[in-house]
Amino acid sequence: MGSSSKREGESRDEVSAPAGSQPKWEGPLDTAIMFVDLVDSSVFASVLGLKEYSDYVESFHEVVRVQCEHFFEHYLRGKYERVRDYEYFVIGDELVFFMHTAKPSNDVYLLATLGITLKAAWFASPFNRERVERRSAAAEIAVGINFGTVWARQLESGFKTQGYAINLAKRIESHSRDGHHFRIFLSDTAYNLLHARMRNLLFSDREFATGKGILSRFSVYEIVDAFVDSVERLAPEIAELFEELMGAAIDSNSRDLWIHSAYQVASEKRHGGVTEEAADRCRRVLNYQPENAVALYYLAQFYREQENMELAEISYSQLLRAWPDFGHGHLEFGKCLTEMGKEKEARTAYLRAERLGIEEAAEGRTQGEGLEKTPEQ
Repeated sequence: MGSSSKREGESRDEVSAPAGSQPKWEGPLDTAIMFVDLVDSSVFASVLGLKEYSDYVESFHEVVRVQCEHFFEHYLRGKYERVRDYEYFVIGDELVFFMHTAKPSNDVYLLATLGITLKAAWFASPFNRERVERRSAAAEIAVGINFGTVWARQLESGFKTQGYAINLAKRIESHSRDGHHFRIFLSDTAYNLLHARMRNLLFSDREFATGKGILSRFSVYEIVDAFVDSVERLAPEIAELFEELMGAAIDSNSRDLWIHSAYQVASEKRHGGVTEEAADRCRRVLNYQPENAVALYYLAQFYREQENMELAEISYSQLLRAWPDFGHGHLEFGKCLTEMGKEKEARTAYLRAERLGIEEAAEGRTQGEGLEKTPEQ
């Protein structure tokens, strides 16, 4: 995996920087680091011909190039400048991404949502489309995200970085291949930076992992569910293909529940509400994963839109028993209870949402209404 000239714990800039160039600046740099790797690429290498395997890896390179460019230049409207604010390199079957602005929590959040978006883009690649059409499981990517301080040298070609934080990010990515949900894992440090963004990302409990070159166990958290609009973040030509594949993938492969989450968020946005088809898919997901947050949330929204308030209340209650720290769920439950005339219960729900960082819940608590339609920010 990767180039033999790249040493562990170093960025690709070390290889690309001109020999003997003098740094413009050097020192410690707080950096969000993301590794993305093709899962089971060695297995594919053993069963594919040389040309087929080369096409498989090149397809990944093209997805990364197109999607990263669209994400930063179009979706984020060029707010961040490559090299100054972020940089990424693709080496073989692996992507490494560095982001270092003055807002660490935002850097981690952007990498987490970029990781989700890259999963969607890779799923829509020609390689995976053929597999889905044959009803085979799609090839997957795994993602590891860390935040820490690296030693950086700023050269004409970019930053050359070194440090333990990079090595740890790579080990987290290695561990993420055994994930059960999104296969996107965050370090303890990265996770703790996301408290203000927790409204649309739900995580597993903390677990401990070990890795090569890491002397002690380290803590990680997996993204279990996400109210993130992947379609909105995808390059248009990829978004169209992803939307075409989502329904078939959901109906044929129960493991890919992250696709169901993407489908529900995009469908609600496109139709301005939860459709009967979307609600039916929620029910089917809940048959084998009764605590699925996205399915419970959108089913509750569906019942509420249909003015079946009793069933909406039941679905919200199930959601919040399973995910008591889901602040936006408490906010929407408060709205539901207000519409049912249960003012006392609604105030309690709004108060819980406010304590979990949902600022608009304070207005709902005093006026009986909230401000946002969905958790997507």
